[in-house]
Amino acid sequence: MKGQPCVSAGFPEPYAVTADTYDRLVDYAINQWGESPRPRMVDFMQHLWEDRSIPVHDVLEVCCGTGLMVEELHRRGYEVTGLDRSESMLNIARTRLGEKVPLIQAELPKIPLEQQFDAVVCAAAALNYMPDEAHLGETFRSVASIVQPGGAFVFDILSRAMVTSTFGTSTWAADLGDLAFIWKFEGDASGGYSDLTYTQFQQRNGSADDAFTATRELHRLYALDRDVIRRLAGDAGFSDIAVFDNYSSRPADETTYYETWAMTRI
Repeated sequence: MKGQPCVSAGFPEPYAVTADTYDRLVDYAINQWGESPRPRMVDFMQHLWEDRSIPVHDVLEVCCGTGLMVEELHRRGYEVTGLDRSESMLNIARTRLGEKVPLIQAELPKIPLEQQFDAVVCAAAALNYMPDEAHLGETFRSVASIVQPGGAFVFDILSRAMVTSTFGTSTWAADLGDLAFIWKFEGDASGGYSDLTYTQFQQRNGSADDAFTATRELHRLYALDRDVIRRLAGDAGFSDIAVFDNYSSRPADETTYYETWAMTRI
C-alpha cells in the first residue's frame, strides 16, 4: 500500500501473510469496536440508492479484501466487480466467490477499468491508507472516471478522533485459542497518523503440540479531515456530499468514530 513504511521497516506488505485470518479480525472489530457488519452496510447503501433516478445494478468495490462485501452485494442481486492490491486477499475472495464475480488486482489510486458502474463502494477504512491529499484526490478522480453521471460513491473511514485518540498510543490483545494477536498503536507526534504493529500467533495446521507460527505486519493509518475530503471530492466531480455516523441515518459529529461518506457523480 502506498504510504506504508512496511518494506523499509523490515515488515511484509499488509495482509501478505495474514489474509487467511482477516475475516476473524473483522468479527472481532464488529464485536469489540462497533464496526458495522457487511449486511448493515449494504442496508444503508440500498436505502440511499432507492431514491436515485438512476437504478443501481452494476457495482464496483475497491479494496474488496477477502470479498465479504462483494459476497453480500452479489447475494442481493447486484452485478459486482471486486478490486484489491493484495494477491493473498484476492485468493481468499476467489475461494469464497468462485468464478461468478470478476476480481481485479490493482492498487489505488489507479483503477484500470473502462466499464462504467452505477455505484462504487469502499469499506473497512481502506482510504485511511492514503498518505496525502495528492493520493486521495487522485483516488477520487479515478472513481469519478468510472462512475456514470448520477451514480453513487459510498465509502467509510476511521475518523480523526478514532485514529489519533481512541487508537492513538494504545495496545489491544486477544486470545481466541488457535489464534492470538496484539495490536499496538503508536501515534505520530503531529497527529497525522497512527502506526499499527499487528503481531499474530496462529496455531499450525494439524499441530498436536500447540505449536504456533508468529507473524508481524505494520499498518500506517492516516487521519483524514472532513473539509479536505469535501474539497477533494468536489474537485473530482462529486456533489451531494454527506457524512454519516457508522452506516446510520445520523449525521456524523465530533463523537463519530466510523464515518460513512456518500456522494453523487455530477
